[in-house]
Amino acid sequence: MTTEEHAMTEPSTNRPLVLALVGVGPRGAGLLERLVANAAVLGSGPVEVHLIDPFPAGGGRVWRSAQSELLRLNTTAEDLTAFVDHTVAMAGPVTPGPTLAEWCQTHGVDLDDRALAAEAASLGPLDFPTRRLASAYLDFAVRRALSPPPAGTTVLTHRQRAVDLRCGPRPDAKGDREVVVLENGETIEADAVVLLNSHVDVGPAPRFAALADFATEHGLTYLPPGYAGDLDLSAVPAGQDVLVRGFGLDFVDLMVLLTEGRGGRFVTRGDRLVYEPSGSEPHLLVGSRRGVPYHAKPTYRLRVPRPPGTTFCTPQAVSALLGRGETLHFFDDVWPLVGREVAWGYYRELGLGHPDRIATSWSDFAEGFAALEWGSEAYDRWIADAVPDHADRFDPAAVDRPLRQLRVADADELSTVVRRYVRADLARRADQRHSADLGAFFALLAVLPVLGPVLGSPQLDPRSLVADFYGWFLGFFSFWASGPPPDRLEQLLALEEAGVVSFLGPGLEVAADVERGVFVARSSAVAYEVEAHALVDATLPAFDLGRAEDPLLAALLARGEVSSHVLRDPAGRPLDTGQLRTDATHHLVRADGSVAPRRLALGMHTAVKAAAFARPCTNAPVHRLNDQVARALLALRHHPAEEAVGVPADDEPVGAGTRG
Repeated sequence: MTTEEHAMTEPSTNRPLVLALVGVGPRGAGLLERLVANAAVLGSGPVEVHLIDPFPAGGGRVWRSAQSELLRLNTTAEDLTAFVDHTVAMAGPVTPGPTLAEWCQTHGVDLDDRALAAEAASLGPLDFPTRRLASAYLDFAVRRALSPPPAGTTVLTHRQRAVDLRCGPRPDAKGDREVVVLENGETIEADAVVLLNSHVDVGPAPRFAALADFATEHGLTYLPPGYAGDLDLSAVPAGQDVLVRGFGLDFVDLMVLLTEGRGGRFVTRGDRLVYEPSGSEPHLLVGSRRGVPYHAKPTYRLRVPRPPGTTFCTPQAVSALLGRGETLHFFDDVWPLVGREVAWGYYRELGLGHPDRIATSWSDFAEGFAALEWGSEAYDRWIADAVPDHADRFDPAAVDRPLRQLRVADADELSTVVRRYVRADLARRADQRHSADLGAFFALLAVLPVLGPVLGSPQLDPRSLVADFYGWFLGFFSFWASGPPPDRLEQLLALEEAGVVSFLGPGLEVAADVERGVFVARSSAVAYEVEAHALVDATLPAFDLGRAEDPLLAALLARGEVSSHVLRDPAGRPLDTGQLRTDATHHLVRADGSVAPRRLALGMHTAVKAAAFARPCTNAPVHRLNDQVARALLALRHHPAEEAVGVPADDEPVGAGTRG
């Protein structure tokens, strides 16, 4: 593999500041842009940036160009930007650029790849682009950042994996330098290294490994959690029953690849979408805890502008919560603030955007909402009077478990119930009369940055953080706000009608039946069980440092140079999150508790997560953080070799990302 040099530095007697970015997907590309932009205005001397990733810079592994053209983002073209804008609160320069939708019309239509150029020409702002087109957009963003880089800045690309990170002596004998070892044996000496390689392979968790062992022992087929686009789906047998556990975005990718990807076709006949099988499809029997797919993404916009900030779940309210000085639990203490804010976002859009749907004036509604305790019996009675139509009320419990009381006699009745639910969801997400749903969505996005201090506080019970926030809340967020494009659910119904997909129902439990040597699925909605010789866990793999199948992380872990983030509850009991442990300024923490001053980690493999993509004009946390880190890295020239990178302490929370 070759090293590609993007620019030559200006002649200088100063040794350049050398920075290494390991992983250059959207997150790494965003940090690169901030490094280049800030280097141009800070005038901090020559800078050399090394980009280390076996996949192309910009798209990285997940959004690489070399993948199926059937796979798409679940973000609309107008909602995705790789560029900072005037709303971003940062010290660095604003370098605006086009959203993906705008780029399609100005640049995408001229792509050399004719299929992508045709897609760009036909893509509307509320359409959902393929991942291949998004990869081309991200490639454009990287090339634009480097065209040309500022004088004195060199950017070198290494299309390889980093397999180790060691310390070596500096030429001036003042401390150590970081030495990145590449898979071909080449080494790169750097003043600081940032690990942005979030999407690494992870071995299956024990319960999934046990299923894999069972499958091997009994000659069955089993696929553990993984990115559907990366899996070898040839192992999934055609024409056979395949249990599928999981009804989210990974299932949607799996569904597409095992149907259209095997030669089937969706055709429109009259007003119906029909699937014409190729004969190579398996029979997918899908279920989950909820028993229904994620909500379709809306295809409309808000009718009233979004509020500039939060109203009830405010920084002041979170500070007051922490000021109580006691152990906090998410459901008891944090969720009331969050739920109230989300409900307010919903009813604000309903009352201002559709005033005929509330039985009072908006000012009276707002006053009543503020006066009552959210979720109380008095609140519920007041909402019932103020919002006459039950379909216009926001009930998180009903949203979260729509089939929780369902009991049906047979598979036909279950099919009728699920199809009716999906049809209703498609109708609601296509009808701007229900834009209040979008109001709740934006409120969910708005609360995440505000929650940072409490999520990072030792006052929040760790088991509640892991089980209630990570486990329940982020799952609820994804179910409500991060679902597939609507046409994917239309395709799901067509596949079910064609007999390629069947529904298993809610409350799904899957077990390995040793006596029969098969996988068995049971649902809380039906009295029968279903058995099969194949099982796919259609969920995304959770990062766990101890199971990471990445040579770099494995080498660092073996030497104690990285550690897992372990929380302790009030009784002192440990809870290993499996995430890379970093301090408040994103530096790696070693096993002995010391901090690596010139090694940082950003991304979904740390406790501080944020979407790699950003929505335009939202003061996106990822842009703010990238700017802070970039400026701190560039300031290293003025600090001793052993001094840590001076990134401001972070108060952003774990956030729900966007999956393409």
